[in-house]
Amino acid sequence: MSKTELRRHMLALRRPLNSHYPGASDAIASNFVTHFSVDAGHDCVALYQAVGGEIGTEPLVHMLRGQGVSLALPVTHDTTHGAGPLSFRRYDARTVLRRDAAGMHAPDATSDTCQPNFIVLPLLAFDAAGGRLGRGGGHYDRTLEALRQKCQLRAIGLAFDEQMVEECPMELHDQRLDFVVTPTRIVFCSGDKGS
Repeated sequence: MSKTELRRHMLALRRPLNSHYPGASDAIASNFVTHFSVDAGHDCVALYQAVGGEIGTEPLVHMLRGQGVSLALPVTHDTTHGAGPLSFRRYDARTVLRRDAAGMHAPDATSDTCQPNFIVLPLLAFDAAGGRLGRGGGHYDRTLEALRQKCQLRAIGLAFDEQMVEECPMELHDQRLDFVVTPTRIVFCSGDKGS
């Protein structure tokens, strides 16, 4: 199945899952904080604002803030195909959100930038080797590639168990996940992470 066909199939599959599993975001948040040791004085966790049936991050935001962890949200500066990586700005209860170039809610320019060492990503599909199918913009692939050249980070997808596929079609520029957190488990991905 091509990326386009798989993307279409997985969008249709994911749409009803939030209503079928209303506690999924809470279970994922609990699995995340139980498994990952995040240092509140040092680490920054970049999250996303869920859209279109993506796993909600609100319970995870609440738990991490309760632990005093620094959080960030991505900012898209250019939506041109092949545009540069995302940047990340700090995100707390007082952060002013504005629409970025991609139309997503993102911290405005008054928020400090940060370099996360945990990046939590949305996805449409994933496989055991860390292959990830996103919405097709390539923003996270370019971001992970750039950050992996500068620092050690963990790329962590959030998903329903039903989003796991035998194999995600991958191209040379596609970056793999290190872990996927589902409502029932942590998937330790085994593939080469790319650059």
